[in-house]
Amino acid sequence: MHLQELFDADWNSYERKRFIKDDQKTKTDSFDPESFKHDGFDDRETYLESHVPALAEEERLAAELTNFTPPRLRDINTSPYQALVIRYAILQTLIRQPNFDMRKQDLLDTVQEWQVEIIDEYEEGDFDKTDQLLHLSQAAVEHDNDIDDSELNLIYQFMEFHNHAQDWKHEYYTWEDVFRRLSTIDRFPKVSRSEKPEHAIDTIEKGLWSLQEQAIVYEIVDDERGDVVGIPEDYTGFIAEWLCYEMSDKNYLTMLEALEPFDRQGLLIEVSETFGIDRKNHGRNEKRRENIVAEGVYPTDLFEVVLTKEDLKAVVDQFGLDAHKRKRDEMVEATIDYFEQSQRGVEPEANKVDLFLEFYDEIADGKVDEIPPQLQGLVDEPNQSKKLEILFEEATAELFREIFTLDGTELLGQGASGTVADGEIEQDGKWLLWDNKRRTGEFKLGSTTRSKIKNYIDTKNQQHDVHWFIIIAPEFANSALEDANLMEKHLGGVDIRLVQADDFQSLARFWQDEFGETTKEFPLSMFNGSDLLNIDTLTRALKREFS
Repeated sequence: MHLQELFDADWNSYERKRFIKDDQKTKTDSFDPESFKHDGFDDRETYLESHVPALAEEERLAAELTNFTPPRLRDINTSPYQALVIRYAILQTLIRQPNFDMRKQDLLDTVQEWQVEIIDEYEEGDFDKTDQLLHLSQAAVEHDNDIDDSELNLIYQFMEFHNHAQDWKHEYYTWEDVFRRLSTIDRFPKVSRSEKPEHAIDTIEKGLWSLQEQAIVYEIVDDERGDVVGIPEDYTGFIAEWLCYEMSDKNYLTMLEALEPFDRQGLLIEVSETFGIDRKNHGRNEKRRENIVAEGVYPTDLFEVVLTKEDLKAVVDQFGLDAHKRKRDEMVEATIDYFEQSQRGVEPEANKVDLFLEFYDEIADGKVDEIPPQLQGLVDEPNQSKKLEILFEEATAELFREIFTLDGTELLGQGASGTVADGEIEQDGKWLLWDNKRRTGEFKLGSTTRSKIKNYIDTKNQQHDVHWFIIIAPEFANSALEDANLMEKHLGGVDIRLVQADDFQSLARFWQDEFGETTKEFPLSMFNGSDLLNIDTLTRALKREFS
């Protein structure tokens, strides 16, 4: 959600007051906190024309995020260090979320879980005794048994100095590196040792309020999710840079799997040598890619070292990315943004059907040899061509089951030995069989294929009452229509329907739009007849059926 959209969002009055009207915001040349204090959301024109650009100024954000005595410090254990831990955790959690937002309670729980993970993962001896950041962090803790703002500034300046001297971003220090080192001496996240060192949920919430009072995060009411906390999208680039964040590990691996250069063994070996990756790879490229991610090599560094400008141009062309004048930095940024953003909101169970519907015509087309990145994680199959075939099968089953509400759908697919059909559906005692044909050109229903289908239907008819056999392909040769009619004569009572993949996709969208809010089942009788399925005729028949 962008800042300008927040004006019309549903706010609790006290949340809105914290975000806009409280007077804790840093003053810059064009940002007047007193103006916010008195006007805020009360005046649309003032908010949109003056407040939005002022809030989004990087100078303001930088001043807020490097302020180690933020609002509500007394509520957050009276410690700048405690405040920093909570604020860092909130922002690094939100920056990874779809749309950069999250249910409030889930956010608070995740921040606490993140703290517990760092506590459990690190122990004494994990860092070398000569580690300068370890010694500096330890000295800061032991001075008055706390870390105040002056000591945080000292650590911050040390990290800045260190980072400027590094060749690669994965050698940078971030605040999380400080937290990990403090964990090894039992001083994370709280300075004093205790039975429960992680922050209580209510303390984390006060850290959230502190960020709200600086207008860095918002909290609004969503009709479906309840209280939702998010980072305005106007800020996300700056906050990602402050966190030293480029993309999630999952999306990074998806990107490496999707880009052709990272299929080359020689290039992957070069990456390992350049970045000193000595993890075991068992001679497998898949493992080499995983090691790049596990080592923490930043995508920008990786692209800078191993991808030529021609490689990057090929990537940009392949995915249709907008990179102004093909400047190297812009091509790198566009590629990373594409794979990071394309995966946002991809929850395999919740949104799988929407993804299959969106990309159905692409995965059916044999001329398409690149898997859309949003679908990469849905099937565990290293061979890209076979993976696309499996995706085609699973997509068809998912659309039948979830869009057309056909609970009797069963996917047979490539896992079923000797099976001709990819799936079957039972409705009122009658059976439909379907077969997916992913081809680069027109599908021809040759004599061998006809014989296999006839034998399969004859076998199935001994167990079930088969009424329909449909074949789904990108397109069909004219001869396929004649051969399908010929098959029907030999089978007697079974309709053979040919369905173009884009028509099946259109039919699914029509059914979703017209009947998606109901529990109606798609009537399989609509597949009665012969020849190529006509989508216009079918949708008119459906409208008559349910008028």
